[in-house]
Amino acid sequence: MTLDLQLTATRAFIEEADDFLLTTHVNSDADGLGACMAWAHLLRGLGKRADIGLPEPPAGQCSFLAGWDGVRHFADLDLSRYRYAIVADCPSLDRIGPVHPGLSPDIRLLNIDHHQDNECFGAVNIVEEVSSTCELLYHLASGLGYEVDAVAAAQLYAGILFDTGGFRFSLTSATTFEVAANLVRLGARLDAIAEGVFGNKSLGSVKQRGQAIESLVLRLGGRVAVLHLDLAAMSAGEPDEVVNYGMMIQGVEVAVLLKERAPGCYRVSLRSRDKVDVSQVAGTFGGGGHARAAGLELTGVPQDIVENILAEISHYLN
Repeated sequence: MTLDLQLTATRAFIEEADDFLLTTHVNSDADGLGACMAWAHLLRGLGKRADIGLPEPPAGQCSFLAGWDGVRHFADLDLSRYRYAIVADCPSLDRIGPVHPGLSPDIRLLNIDHHQDNECFGAVNIVEEVSSTCELLYHLASGLGYEVDAVAAAQLYAGILFDTGGFRFSLTSATTFEVAANLVRLGARLDAIAEGVFGNKSLGSVKQRGQAIESLVLRLGGRVAVLHLDLAAMSAGEPDEVVNYGMMIQGVEVAVLLKERAPGCYRVSLRSRDKVDVSQVAGTFGGGGHARAAGLELTGVPQDIVENILAEISHYLN
């Protein structure tokens, strides 16, 4: 695998400053968080200062990892003082939500991401469609000669494990397994990390899965599974893996999960098998992502939202 890691530009970016802000997308997950935490750990090892400021208050997604106590809400930081920032796992600056308006107008950004629709918004852009941003960061750290110790190895492994769905999704490659094996050799405890990523769920989040499954209906001749979580169900938090239950059904090509984040405002997760590029579907509505996993946001009546999305998906199934 040959990756364009922008090693010269990245090294210069890191050497230019001693103080960095790290952030990731709204509704942060283990890939974005793991990348930020590993970046912070690597930078501190170089004698730099690195602060992590999330768009939303930390919800404990990676609380099992060393370094979690350094993960903060952006509102606890004075964003205007930073002149250098690293944005992880974001195809566009819109995805960092309320962090964006608070940044200094002259801030320099390093953008590291694995989404195919990345807008290359940084002064340095490291964008490659590999399994996860954490896998990409491992390749970058190796190329730069930075030491990945047991702490960073666990942070990176957690992100890879999450974004590959336990090494099941289509962007998982032979290289992904090689990277994961190297991280285990460096000290990542695969059993403990798997438990942290996929276990330790709250009672509310487990019941939330049941609510999503209860809502499941099949459309377009059984080829599309549609699930729905209303505002009350979403009070249990972001359902990281719920959309995948739709993909467990024989004959289903696409799963659609509506998540009500405010009255009449829905975040929609899409998953697919081989026939449908859901990044194209999401792009029709202003969203994006990967061919097999994408997302978008829409407002309106849920029934109308579903019908509009199904109409777009049907073009790919005919």
